[in-house]
Amino acid sequence: MSRSRVRPVAAIMAAVALSTVAATGTFAQEEAPTPVRVAMTPFFDYQFFPVADELGWDEELGLDLQFTWLTQSGPSIEALVNGSVDTVNTCVVCNFPFYESVPELTDFLTVNQFKGFVLIGREGAARTYEDFLAELGDPAAAQVATLEQVRGKTFPMYSANYETLLKATLGQAGMTLDDVTIINLPDDEKAALAFIGGTGDFYMGGLPSEINILQNHPDEFELIGGSEILGPAGLWYSQVASSKAWLDANPEAALAIMALAYRYNRYINEQRDTVFPIVVSAMNEHSGVGTTVEDLAFIFDNFLDFRSYQDDATMTYNPDSDLYWGSSAEYYVDQSSDLPEGADYRRQNPLDEWFAQFLARDDLLAWVDAPLE
Repeated sequence: MSRSRVRPVAAIMAAVALSTVAATGTFAQEEAPTPVRVAMTPFFDYQFFPVADELGWDEELGLDLQFTWLTQSGPSIEALVNGSVDTVNTCVVCNFPFYESVPELTDFLTVNQFKGFVLIGREGAARTYEDFLAELGDPAAAQVATLEQVRGKTFPMYSANYETLLKATLGQAGMTLDDVTIINLPDDEKAALAFIGGTGDFYMGGLPSEINILQNHPDEFELIGGSEILGPAGLWYSQVASSKAWLDANPEAALAIMALAYRYNRYINEQRDTVFPIVVSAMNEHSGVGTTVEDLAFIFDNFLDFRSYQDDATMTYNPDSDLYWGSSAEYYVDQSSDLPEGADYRRQNPLDEWFAQFLARDDLLAWVDAPLE
């Protein structure tokens, strides 16, 4: 796609409502950079933060990124509430359990499309989607047959993040959560370790744990199916959130974070050798999973889509696109039992408005589009 800027008229008009953010202006070096206390999590989606810190991009945009590493979005949101961090790595659906207790939680940046959710089973204990497709010759019938295998089975799981995903997946075969047993564990890594240790029949969770299970234990576990069995449940995005109060007080910092993410996405797509060693180092230090550069290339090529802001304008933030983030959110709203009465997922996720404000900032776009070093 051409690197000429795409500015949806509807999105720009929507941005007018975001009165706390300057629609124009230039970023300038302050006497002291703005500190941003980032709750980092060991997921591949969000590693633009360590890269920006390592390469000094944050300083170029007047920020000082400060990291607190945590295990999941849940502990990160707790840290946000108690005031010890400013931003958290999360997703629209991940926030559902917190809408009532943390109404100020606000997503402002979509980082990438996550394509990594899969169903993992024990070797020899279940058949794969490909097995059923070869036998039945009908994708819809193969989808149902694959999912029927989980009826009455047990899932070790970090429920706060992944129960909604499981519920939506079961719905593809006319099942509900009552048809399975969930063992809720404090975080995704503990759920994966329990599964590896013999607890449960199937696993669904985060990409680092999926990679650990499949790559490090190939004789014990197998991939049963991915997007072909998840249906609409497989459309998932990773986001960054803060509190409304912080965003109101720090709109320039929020827009600069968006620029960091889009600069990083360019490196992923155009010059990944520069940033991959930094990502591998951060992940290996904090995830407990040994990842190589080769592993990372496979993961990024197959499970994550880091888009340019031009592509986001035509896909992620385009209501007419099959990949519109709001369609995914609305699907999960219909599936979720976690949302309190009166919850408004669009009010708590003003992603379109923030994106439009970013597109209106020629200075930040020029920084993102500058030649890669």
